[in-house]
Amino acid sequence: MMRSSAKTAAVLTLSLTCLLPPQAFAGISITSYLSAQEPVFTTTPASTAAFENNHSLIEASVVKESGTEEYKIGVMIKALSRAIASPDEPDSLQIITQYGTDSRYYVMIRGWLVQVLSGVQSQLDANRNDNAQEILIERVDFLTQAIRRIDLE
Repeated sequence: MMRSSAKTAAVLTLSLTCLLPPQAFAGISITSYLSAQEPVFTTTPASTAAFENNHSLIEASVVKESGTEEYKIGVMIKALSRAIASPDEPDSLQIITQYGTDSRYYVMIRGWLVQVLSGVQSQLDANRNDNAQEILIERVDFLTQAIRRIDLE
């Protein structure tokens, strides 16, 4: 599997070769370009998927202090995604409130919740099945409560 930078380099090279003469690429190779690149990201040695499957949302949202900022944001996004997708979990609202009241992420999380709420309301308006409507109404209530909770705190 190619990294995204390798794909970009290959596409760029292929598109430029169609437009430019071969002499324009003298001394340039994709392998020399890729070997000079820094890794896009690093992973932690522990498997985060195994950790999330064996722990609650709260435990999955706790990040070691030694983690990088990018890793912490990734963990936050995964925890929020799981909390939004599973409103029946007891700690879903708590996760959303925990991250949503942080002023650095408030606008992003509130926007995310509003967009999900808009989609669920659209599904609710279009759906005529009583069973599905009950589930969608519960999701609308959950998302509305989550938005109110981060707005008030």
